[in-house]
Amino acid sequence: MVKLLRSISPTRAIMGRLFLWFWATFIVTSLLAIWGSRLFFEDLQVVQIKPREVEDLNQAIERMQRGRFQDLPLHETLDRNSRGVRGRLVAVDIRDNRLISGGGPPLRDNDKEDLLRLVNQTSPIAVKRGAFKILGPVFFERDNSRFALFAVKLDMPEKQTPPVLLFLAIALITTTLLSWLFAKTLTNPILHIQGSAKRLASGDWQTRVGKAAKRQDELGQLARDFNKMAEQLESMWGAQKRLLADVSHELRSPLARLQMALGLAHQQNVDPATLSRVEREADRMEALVSQLLTLSRAEAGEANMQKHALSLVLNDVLTDANFEVANKNKQLKIDDIPKKTVVIDSMMFCRAVENVLRNAIRHSKLVTHIAFSEDAQHWCIHITDDGDGLTIEECERIFSPFYRATLARERESGGVGLGLSIAKAAVELHHGRIIAEPAERGGLRVTMSFPKL
Repeated sequence: MVKLLRSISPTRAIMGRLFLWFWATFIVTSLLAIWGSRLFFEDLQVVQIKPREVEDLNQAIERMQRGRFQDLPLHETLDRNSRGVRGRLVAVDIRDNRLISGGGPPLRDNDKEDLLRLVNQTSPIAVKRGAFKILGPVFFERDNSRFALFAVKLDMPEKQTPPVLLFLAIALITTTLLSWLFAKTLTNPILHIQGSAKRLASGDWQTRVGKAAKRQDELGQLARDFNKMAEQLESMWGAQKRLLADVSHELRSPLARLQMALGLAHQQNVDPATLSRVEREADRMEALVSQLLTLSRAEAGEANMQKHALSLVLNDVLTDANFEVANKNKQLKIDDIPKKTVVIDSMMFCRAVENVLRNAIRHSKLVTHIAFSEDAQHWCIHITDDGDGLTIEECERIFSPFYRATLARERESGGVGLGLSIAKAAVELHHGRIIAEPAERGGLRVTMSFPKL
């Protein structure tokens, strides 16, 4: 139960905390304003005086005129008899308008002015300012002086009036809406920057923050700094691809001349062992350059998309794979290929499947399994081997160019770490996604998913 409450708690997100903070602030401020206005800032009102309240004032005078109170100071007499009126008694000397209070905090200036206005009333009345109610005057004589007696009490309403309830409802709705809008304006740019950062991290180098970058505050500055960083990363990535393509093309010419020189050397009966070694290295360099050019083409987005039957496209790739596993005394298990038509660049698609499949066959102990699946939006090819497998960290890095795992999968493969990079670029050329993960029974499982068009 505690975990459930924590998972749905709005304070887990910055927007929830901002909303609750400002909403609570608005509500408390509204309540204090209502209470303060009713308590201190309302206009003077004449209200109906109850006969019991007049009777309480007269009884207070009777008690004050008893012998035991005659010798006490007037303020102490007023204090001792205030309990009978459920408030505080205040006497005003008619001659000099001097106020004598029966204890308690000092009277407010407004209350003093109201008392002096009522001194000349011939009969008791009741007036109310905010939550304070004044009753009187009732006259009495003491020490050869004439006094007007008043009762001052706190008179809060027994129930809220409809206008107050309506005001509270409007305040709740308004503060909730304003707090939500305020929190939204602060968190929206953060969420946009977060989404852009995720897309940039996934390889979308053209990602930029749009509206948030137009703000003139700290969040706008952060968005503009993010855009500058993205531009620099895109520039660096583009320079890297151009360098890769340029180097690949430039290497083609010396390789061609080297192969021609090897041919002449063979004709001149140069040491065959040395020539074989040079020729083998030249072939390896030729394969590397070819892979680099393929990778450059895939990353450049050059695609020739056409409709093909999936079974026909995979036929040659699977035939070659069966021949390879037979020579290595291994097995290739292939599920039924879906009878469907796909829109692909057949050459790049086959290169992706072939590279992943050959990698799986090379590192499997006995069986390599090819399976197919699809849902409402994607169709997938799953290639699983029963080899030693990789760690989670290595599964995330094996698609990087020239990366070779530290485990036995790559130590004796003879590859240079471009096959899976080409597969990733080819899959992304089709707006798809390729992931590697440890298989349930050991080994590695590579999934290539493609969108349905």
